[in-house]
Amino acid sequence: MYELRELGDHYFGHYLILALVLLVSLKLFNPWRLKSLMHFWNGVGHTEEFNKPFKLSRYFSILAFVLRSLVFGLILKIIKTKSFYISNFDGEVLYFACGFIVFWAFRVLVEGIFMSFFKKQETILRLFYIRTLKKEKMSFFYGCLLFGLAFVGFGEITSIIFACSYVIILLVIHINMIKLYFEQFNAMHIYIIMYICASEIAPIWLVLQILKF
Repeated sequence: MYELRELGDHYFGHYLILALVLLVSLKLFNPWRLKSLMHFWNGVGHTEEFNKPFKLSRYFSILAFVLRSLVFGLILKIIKTKSFYISNFDGEVLYFACGFIVFWAFRVLVEGIFMSFFKKQETILRLFYIRTLKKEKMSFFYGCLLFGLAFVGFGEITSIIFACSYVIILLVIHINMIKLYFEQFNAMHIYIIMYICASEIAPIWLVLQILKF
């Protein structure tokens, strides 16, 4: 009876249903994307992705993006509270997830401006796609841990380590992309560095400044 009363104090069930609906929808409409998520231990082949025929419709999945936003919101909640338990699944997670969506829209706008500057839309879109696949795999893995361990919970130290590991892996993904930028762009290095600062460093710096408040 205690557990049943406790379930009414948060939205764990709602978020779990949302995550399952997203995964089922991916299975129905984009089974390859779901397979990519679930096989998170498989790396993304850069050469393979660049050699595939260009198809704009496969480069973005709204369903996978919503799932990634949800996991990002939960991680921010852990960072804010410095703890993780089933009570973390509240309305503030949705607020953080929506903030992530707004931030992503701003970032895409910035990258779109540089995309037109370099006049290599196809190459940049492929880079977006490779980076997105890596983030989706990571988000699925962390999402499974978050939903699976919600009733177990973490203390302060474990929660900080858990959240920091997510942030570190996210940073590693972005840092590893820098090499691809120099390999794929036939432009002066100063322009590539400016693009990296605008698309990789500036957005992360902006988020860190916002989180301070």
